[in-house]
Amino acid sequence: MKRALILTTGLLLSVSPASAQSGRPEGRPYEKVVEREATADHRSLGGGGQASQTLQLTVDEAVRRAIEHNPDLAGVRYGTQIESERVAQTQSAYAPVFSTAIGTSTNVTPPANSLFGERGVDTRDLFTSTGVRQRMPWGSGSWNVSWDASRQTSNSPLTSFDPALQSGFQLAISQPLLRDRKMDLARQQAIVARRDLESSELRVRESVVQMTAAVKQAYWTFKATIANVTVQQRSLELAQELVRQNRARVDVGQTPPLDLLQAEAEVSQRRENLIRANTAAGDAEDRLRRLIMDPADPAFWSVRLDPTDEPAVGSVLPDIGTVAAGAFDRRYDVQRARKDLDNITTNIDFYADQKLPDVRLETSYRGNGLGGTRFLRTGEFPGTVIGTSRRGYGSVLGQMFDSTYPTWSVGLTVNYTLGRSFEEAGLARAHVERRQAAQRIASLQLEIAETLRRAGRQVHSTGERIEASRAGATVARQRLDVEQRRYEVGLSTSFLVTQAQRDLLQAEVSLLQATLDHQSALVSFEALQQAPGLGEGEPASLRGAGVVPLGPGAPTGLFRAGSGGGF
Repeated sequence: MKRALILTTGLLLSVSPASAQSGRPEGRPYEKVVEREATADHRSLGGGGQASQTLQLTVDEAVRRAIEHNPDLAGVRYGTQIESERVAQTQSAYAPVFSTAIGTSTNVTPPANSLFGERGVDTRDLFTSTGVRQRMPWGSGSWNVSWDASRQTSNSPLTSFDPALQSGFQLAISQPLLRDRKMDLARQQAIVARRDLESSELRVRESVVQMTAAVKQAYWTFKATIANVTVQQRSLELAQELVRQNRARVDVGQTPPLDLLQAEAEVSQRRENLIRANTAAGDAEDRLRRLIMDPADPAFWSVRLDPTDEPAVGSVLPDIGTVAAGAFDRRYDVQRARKDLDNITTNIDFYADQKLPDVRLETSYRGNGLGGTRFLRTGEFPGTVIGTSRRGYGSVLGQMFDSTYPTWSVGLTVNYTLGRSFEEAGLARAHVERRQAAQRIASLQLEIAETLRRAGRQVHSTGERIEASRAGATVARQRLDVEQRRYEVGLSTSFLVTQAQRDLLQAEVSLLQATLDHQSALVSFEALQQAPGLGEGEPASLRGAGVVPLGPGAPTGLFRAGSGGGF
């Protein structure tokens, strides 16, 4: 069965024994007229008697349609969009974050001393806070600007303002001096995501090359099955003609009935071969249709494909050594492997930076304002209220930006892990991964060289097979001519004529198989210079490094614990 399939797909440049007997030139194993007739036969046998649209198709047109419409290739292209969005996710770490809050609270506390009697102290607040913070894209620092305001009322006899209006403005900056200064997590994610985007673009190009090769192979296979329909049809006609001649001879007693039975058996066998050829042609057409047609097109399954191009014969054979030596820089899978190696190197830089002590410069400034209705007191504590004075909110805002109530801080914070840290273990792992990735690239280069050299030898050997098969077909054609003339004058038998027809068919199949193999080898050799063969190497799947959301920090300055200077 496998051999039969090979013979079927080998009839790309097919001619029929009948054409050979009529004196067709030897140097043209396949002609346009045969292809047109084969296409017509295929339409009449596979069309079910219904008129259908026919699409005349060249190889370049088939490739263009596949690139535009193939859903598998479209799925790979979406991978690039996904990686682009991952890059945008990493950039969100540097986006300013606006925050605001507004609220109210009531706090009733039991009296702390006899001044309040048994009545609880009722304090009510209305407050708001607004700020903007951002991680800086250089130096890995962060800043925070905020403004807050509140209105507080209380029934405490000790309060000086009722209501009390407060407002504050703060600017705080945190800047790493060792760890995170050159490479923090946000920057590492951004670099890796950009390289993954470049790798995804390379993967799309690689998939285009593989799809192009797959379409060309499907195109020539479909063309071969159409030609095979013509060959089988004409082979059947030859057998039927031999039956007619044998029946006439049997009727006049020149040939025994056994020769007629043998010829009729040959007709049955060749009719079965024609049925199989039509089935194979329909399957090959659907395979090509699956690659190139737009699934949204209503005529997806009804349109008939008519391949019009012919394979190139006698092409210049490539220099295998030169092509294999230059393929490393052109192969997209090697370029992607190098991108992965660069990502690992970035991880090494990141973990090496994370091993350093976390030393940060913290600085902040805060201006405060106080106002409202102030009680004027006289006498001993807590004093007697003798009047009030009012300080408006405009005065409170003015105090925030003068030196009335300033608060500022400058200092360093230091954090360092004692013992072997997570970052040290990650650095050791990254070094091993880099050595592993380098070995994968070396192995991939060896595999590429071997694959290309093997593909190049296929191009050379199939080219040589064409010449050898052409000589065999010439001899078989001459033998059939001689046997046919001997049969016509009664010096041969139908068995010998049938055998000569089979031998010529086999010789032409060998010639056409060599031609098809040579064309396929050229397609593969061309594609392998840029991408691995379809189904080899890594699958064209969607992948990418995960992105951890990193919002900016909110530095508040450095203050002594319990001093109340923090914001």
